[in-house]
Amino acid sequence: MLAVNFVALAISLLLFAFFTSAEAVTLASERIRTRHLAEQGSKGAQALERLRAQEDRFFAVVILGQNAFVIIATALGTTIAIDLLGTVGIVLAPVIMTLVVVIFGEMTPKILAVRAGERYALLAARPVEMVVILLTPVVRFLALAPNALSRLLGLSEQPRRLTVTEGELRMLIDIGTSEGALRQEEGAILERVFRFREGQVNEVMVPRTEVIWLEKGTTIGDFYRIFAEHPHSRFPVYSDGIDNVTGIVGIKDVLRAISCNEVDRDSPIETCMRGAFYVPETKAIGPLFWEMQRDAHQMAIVVDEYGGTAGIVTTELLLEELVGELGDELRPREREFEAVDERTVQVDGGMSIHDANEELELGLPEGEYETVAGFVLSQLGHIPHEGEPFSYNRLRLVVTQMNGRKIERVLVTRL
Repeated sequence: MLAVNFVALAISLLLFAFFTSAEAVTLASERIRTRHLAEQGSKGAQALERLRAQEDRFFAVVILGQNAFVIIATALGTTIAIDLLGTVGIVLAPVIMTLVVVIFGEMTPKILAVRAGERYALLAARPVEMVVILLTPVVRFLALAPNALSRLLGLSEQPRRLTVTEGELRMLIDIGTSEGALRQEEGAILERVFRFREGQVNEVMVPRTEVIWLEKGTTIGDFYRIFAEHPHSRFPVYSDGIDNVTGIVGIKDVLRAISCNEVDRDSPIETCMRGAFYVPETKAIGPLFWEMQRDAHQMAIVVDEYGGTAGIVTTELLLEELVGELGDELRPREREFEAVDERTVQVDGGMSIHDANEELELGLPEGEYETVAGFVLSQLGHIPHEGEPFSYNRLRLVVTQMNGRKIERVLVTRL
């Protein structure tokens, strides 16, 4: 009889350990990975997905199994202790069984299951699913009382479904990049996707002071000279001031009109002009990109809160927010920064504060400005002159190039 009790005790502990490990590995296994395997046809992954779809029932069965077998194991352990030690066994049995259950029923199976991870989860999912199906009538009966109490307290009987949040996705990207599953470039692009949704047009636009404008009435011959000096793909056209933009001229439209003999050198540029597309400077860049793509707009005129022209934005600029800087075969793009030595870097005044901090780790504060030039103006409180220095935290900054009142280049040295 003693041998039978030992065998029954071992079986009870094994079954208790099975339910414990099933709970641990189901919680620890990666949902995204499991869903992918299920779509690929893995039976174990499909069973695991079905268990997660009915988590309330699954955990009820786990709790039922754990409690049932720990009670059986404790009773058998106490019986064995009394048979071997007599009345002393009554005192020692709770202590011994507590240690046995914690070590062999809780800690060991959970550690092994989590270390085995996906392999154990896929292996155990189908047997656990069968147990859940078999014990469902019992679970439903036992759930009558807690469900009635939930209704009495005004609580929902439906469990909260777990979803993957934006923060969790960003954490997965960081982990994937740090562990080598993603290249640095891939991680950067994925991170830009989130910023793409959050950014506004005024953060990426070309300000009006940097735009090459065409005045209404400019001839095709004059346009040639402007294009030779500023080889852009498109130019906004204004009438009676920059705040009255009337349209946009593309180099392809001009070339097509010339090839079809529709214009000559003396023709006004508006004969090749398309209508202008206007957007507020506070519009989110994500929806704007899809809108411009849908309606085939390559350039938009950015309007400020007073109705004036703030600048322009193009699909290329918006796309660069996703994939990084793009080259242009018509005009070479100046680098936004150039390292002078290990501690010194020459920075373009138009470089955004976000990019300066991300790429150069300068630690510049954010404020009511978007660029390094804006930061300089905020710190100085006046229009600087070339060679004017100032310090911020452990940085020494010198304005090295001005273009009128515009700050072109700033030399930054780490002290």
